[in-house]
Amino acid sequence: MKRLIKVTLILFCMLIAQESKIYWNSLSTSVKVDVPIADDETLKGGRIQIKVSFDGGNNYLNLGQPSLIDGGDLSDLKEILIARQDFVSLDGYSEGGTAQFIAEIWDRAGNSAVGTVSDSILTIDETIPVLNEVTVTSTNMQNNALAVPDDMLTLTIIASEGIEMPIVEINGDEFQATGDGSSWKVENVFEDGDDGLITFTIDFKDYAQNPGVKVTATTDESNVTYDGTAPELDDIKLYSNNSYDQTLAVKGDSIFLDFMASETLSTINVTVNGNEISQLTKTKLQYRYSHALTEKDAEGLIPFTIDYNDLAGNPGEQVLETSDDSEVLFDMTPPATFKVESVGSSAKEIKNTAQVEKGKPSSSKGAKAQPSLFSGTTLIIVVSVIGVLFLLIVLSWWKIFSKANHAGWKVLVPFLNFIVVTKILNKPIWWMVIYLIFPVGHILVSLQMAKLFGKKIIFAIGMILLPFVFYPLLAFSKAQIAESAAASK
Repeated sequence: MKRLIKVTLILFCMLIAQESKIYWNSLSTSVKVDVPIADDETLKGGRIQIKVSFDGGNNYLNLGQPSLIDGGDLSDLKEILIARQDFVSLDGYSEGGTAQFIAEIWDRAGNSAVGTVSDSILTIDETIPVLNEVTVTSTNMQNNALAVPDDMLTLTIIASEGIEMPIVEINGDEFQATGDGSSWKVENVFEDGDDGLITFTIDFKDYAQNPGVKVTATTDESNVTYDGTAPELDDIKLYSNNSYDQTLAVKGDSIFLDFMASETLSTINVTVNGNEISQLTKTKLQYRYSHALTEKDAEGLIPFTIDYNDLAGNPGEQVLETSDDSEVLFDMTPPATFKVESVGSSAKEIKNTAQVEKGKPSSSKGAKAQPSLFSGTTLIIVVSVIGVLFLLIVLSWWKIFSKANHAGWKVLVPFLNFIVVTKILNKPIWWMVIYLIFPVGHILVSLQMAKLFGKKIIFAIGMILLPFVFYPLLAFSKAQIAESAAASK
């Protein structure tokens, strides 16, 4: 019992000593020493020399230059700062060593006194800590590099020396690390989050406050990917290889079940008509299963089920129906028995279709009559349309003659009608020769007639290309001969 108490006290003292240690680290820029100055006027104008020992107090070396004592230092603690270079350049300075400090004070007259050793011991530690081992794993039963909701992520940290509690962020959220010394661990149970690779950062420093380089990757290239999305199936089809109808099947036919998965699947259990069947083919995410029907299969519509999990273990929703409503009916029942009734024979009647005209030899075998270009009905329609258009043009010119103060009946008299046109257009009589030339005459008459009635060139083009439309528009509209044209007549 006494030994247990003694060990406990030793460990407690070591812990207290560890927590009260003063360190000189890689970030330190100067040594700070506080020296008490007595309320003695003779010390005013005196000086202080700081001394340091690296061998446990056996030998002391002057640290830096003496500091002057002024009046404001009396009856107070005088803070003396010694630059980093003055400290680390002394003989005996070494990584892992310790430094003890004393001070010698001189009064103004030159009398000196050496103080006792400071209780504060400076431990030299400028070594940057590193993480020798950083690993990450999950408790996923399928794959410890994957995680689903309720799986636990474990981040393990082993440092090169004792470090304070590291600051760990996982996917942007800070987590508390457990452990001590050089060994730490962070555990996190997944509840929700975005799918993808788990990222982390580790900020750390040793007891001497030397900061390590931030770590964002594992030392063994381990990683964990979170997958909280359940897989889905699409394009599910059920069909048979029946020669007559793929929606029907008989004994010996095979049933095929095809589907497309949204991601790679780890476990798939497929039953068709109550039979658990194995995978036939797989191309990327396209799966095909097959089952050969036997007399042991039940007749009727063939049911199926698909149960499946993705690589992370997320279960998909059980599938009982196809995407396109496809189905297969299994039919083993043959047609009802019957007996053939009476049997006879029949002869095909051969008709002579060749027509022989009286007094003329028949045409050669296989000769075909040539179809006429127009049937009677078509010819009547064409003649009727031409007659209507001709009548429409005659009536249009009759109306134009009337608007030009000429008798409309003159349009019906050959050559006289051209003479009237030359007069209406205010042209010499010999122009009728030009008007008789087609299509030059038609184009000139249309252009000049449109101008006579004050129409624009677009209207004139319409009269040239579509006379059956634009001549009636000119004749039966309110358009009159332009005043400038009438004055020139």
